Amino acid sequence: MEKLFVALLVVSLLARPHGGACSGSGGKKPFTSIVSFGDSLADTGNLPLWQDPVLPAAVSFMSPPYGETFFGRPTGRASDGRLVIDFVADALGLPLVPPSLAQGQDFTAGVNFAVAGAPALNLTYLQGQGVTVISPTNNSLNDQLSWFEKSKHSLCRNGYGDSDCFGKSLFIVGEFGANDYGSILYSNMSLEEASAYVPKIVDTIANGVERLIRHGARHIVVADMTPLGCMAATLTMLASTNSVDYDVHGCHKGVNMLSQRHNSLLRERVAGIRSGHPYARIVTAEHYRPIVSFLQNPDHFGFNGNETLVACCGTGGRYNVNLTRLCGQRGTAACADPAVAVQWDGSHLTEAAYRRIAAGWLHGPYADPPILHAARG
Repeated sequence: MEKLFVALLVVSLLARPHGGACSGSGGKKPFTSIVSFGDSLADTGNLPLWQDPVLPAAVSFMSPPYGETFFGRPTGRASDGRLVIDFVADALGLPLVPPSLAQGQDFTAGVNFAVAGAPALNLTYLQGQGVTVISPTNNSLNDQLSWFEKSKHSLCRNGYGDSDCFGKSLFIVGEFGANDYGSILYSNMSLEEASAYVPKIVDTIANGVERLIRHGARHIVVADMTPLGCMAATLTMLASTNSVDYDVHGCHKGVNMLSQRHNSLLRERVAGIRSGHPYARIVTAEHYRPIVSFLQNPDHFGFNGNETLVACCGTGGRYNVNLTRLCGQRGTAACADPAVAVQWDGSHLTEAAYRRIAAGWLHGPYADPPILHAARG
């Protein structure tokens, strides 16, 4: 079970400032800033800046070949290059969103509170439920929202409390939940027992969205979870000789059912928030469906169809994953062409995959409504 937790946890774990977020000086730009929350799918470098990193992934993320495709160096992003948030910022004419822990940054054009390994639920709640949290740090969604609230004054050029301050900012509530489910499963609970926590986790995300609306957010992207059962790290730890455990794409059915339940309930809750706040534009953005699409039709997206479930960076085994020797550690290496790979390190995606997901968020079909449509609304 410990290996299962590591596989699921790693799934979830793993800048040029200008302008003013609330000054109204964005010109023709649809938004004046991006304010981001999430886990490693959105973290642009907070984890390595954490005062006392407790996750080995923090060290790995800051070692080559991370960042090799675009930045030419590791930046703390869990990929070979840019993440979805980077492509979204670029498309909106905004600077890449810096991590909130970075020193000497101007955050008025964007700030990223996402931290790799962040759960939705608070540490104290998880521990009170008898859940063993491998990374007992306070970086949950609630913690990230509290950081935002404490820094709101410095982000708002018009002054703290101005209800219009963030009206033209794009808020992104990235993936939450994978770390919660990983910790729950590590605590010797079954997939069925983990599924019982879905309503609590989704409620926490939905309450976070409403909390942002109370602070003046008017444009909010709410992202779903990836198909955890398709990630190479998970597949390595759950290797089975029984074909019934896998779907037609080779993904683990049980783990993907957990992701599906989470995503379905999250969509329902967002629909309710929309009804209660008709003046807010809330975008539901998908990770699950595009990743499955990459597996269904890899040639269409330019991926190598023979290795969609194989990590580009790693070492050993059917899926090129060894959880005792993560990408970036000694003895691992990247594949020759990450541009045709879906998975980067078995737990995160390549820049090529993130680019295609971002396009679907901006223009459709992987967002409802697409971000650029919401910007015009």
